[in-house]
Amino acid sequence: MPSPITSSGALDVQGIVNALIKAESSPLTKLQAEAKRVEVKISSYGKIQSAVAALRDAAASLSRSTAWQAVKAVSSSSAVDIAARAGASAAQLSMEVQQLAAAQTLSSAAVASADTVVGAGTLTLQFGSRPTGNTTFTADAARPAVSVSIPANATLAQVRDAINGAGAGVRASIVKDGDQVRLFMTGSAEGANQAFNITVADNDGSPTNAAGLSMLAFDPPALAGAGSNMTLARSAADAQYTLDGVALSAHSNRISGAIDGVDLTLRQVTASPVQLEVNVDPDAMQAGVQKFVDAYNLLNSLMAEQTRYDPATRTAGNLQGDSSAVGILNQMRSTLTGSVSGSTLSRLSDAGINLQRDGSLSLNATRFKEVAADPDDLQALFSATGTGESSKGLMVRLREFGDRLLSADGTVSNSSATWEARKASLIKRQESYQVRLDEMQKRLMAQYTRLDAMLVSAQASGAQLQSALAGLPRIG
Repeated sequence: MPSPITSSGALDVQGIVNALIKAESSPLTKLQAEAKRVEVKISSYGKIQSAVAALRDAAASLSRSTAWQAVKAVSSSSAVDIAARAGASAAQLSMEVQQLAAAQTLSSAAVASADTVVGAGTLTLQFGSRPTGNTTFTADAARPAVSVSIPANATLAQVRDAINGAGAGVRASIVKDGDQVRLFMTGSAEGANQAFNITVADNDGSPTNAAGLSMLAFDPPALAGAGSNMTLARSAADAQYTLDGVALSAHSNRISGAIDGVDLTLRQVTASPVQLEVNVDPDAMQAGVQKFVDAYNLLNSLMAEQTRYDPATRTAGNLQGDSSAVGILNQMRSTLTGSVSGSTLSRLSDAGINLQRDGSLSLNATRFKEVAADPDDLQALFSATGTGESSKGLMVRLREFGDRLLSADGTVSNSSATWEARKASLIKRQESYQVRLDEMQKRLMAQYTRLDAMLVSAQASGAQLQSALAGLPRIG
């Protein structure tokens, strides 16, 4: 060990104090090591909390009756799209489309360009229907007329913008026609009840002729040039179709309600019958079950990793011996191995979900699809809402178990809080001990600095004495 006296004869004050402080720091080092171990446990419980939440959510999905009402719908032709909602009844239907629903479209006379000045005034749009043909009109009393103000010297483009900005229920656009352009006005919605007329208050004083703003008037049975100056390019129309030979109609090509739980979209008129089928969808049910199995296996693997002890390597998981973590694992497995009373399928294994040696689950797809032919049995096994624990569906129990674990006073929350409190205590103790070490270091520095000064002074005096003695005459 080197001497604390430097080559100059003075003490290495900093080195001595550092050595003494290091010797006194052993308790602080232990506190820091313990804090790191606690951090690891907190992190482990954080992972467990996330995995439990994922399992709880997967179980919650399967605890709902809609999980076992999955259906799939198939159309034999692209002319008709079909989509079924959960709970729709199985069905096989034949459909023919005679006419698609349409929105009314009007076209103006051609003008030179979008910058052509049209005029000024007010356009008034009234919606209704044409019960006996395109030259008649019955206003819809429930829909007030909408007025669109057109400023002075407005161009065709400005008229378009004014219509679109008014929210009048029509869309205006400018369409090129050779070297000229036309204004198109199309209803925003399909259906025979979406026809519309346009009357004009033209600032030029002539509201029905084909000049100025009145060129946009459309009010049958008036004649062209006399109040019906736009051309009816497409009439407002309802969809016309048959289901199993029954004639039906709809205001839109998107039809809901014709078949319970089924939405239809008509794409085109059909030349031959389209076959529609709605059936139970075992693949959708299996996907939900597989999501649960995956979530459970992730949690099972995590819990096993955190609580295991490997005698071969003498290594322990972060939560080995933690009674709370071990309790979670045991309760989880106990819930899964339970049975449901009064159900045709009483255990998970009855549905092809089997517990493996390592505690994980596996899904036998073949067996599951066999029982999925009767979704009511699966619903009873997983989603039954009995009053007693034994009559509750397994996923209902597991969802409730997850809720208890994750609640404010649940096992996961309590354990995390306990370790967080332990961490806070350790940090406080470290801070307190560090203050003590800092004060000790200041005290020692002061003491050894004074001692160093004394030694330097003594060394100087000794050197002077030695020099004086050397100058004395020798005797003899």
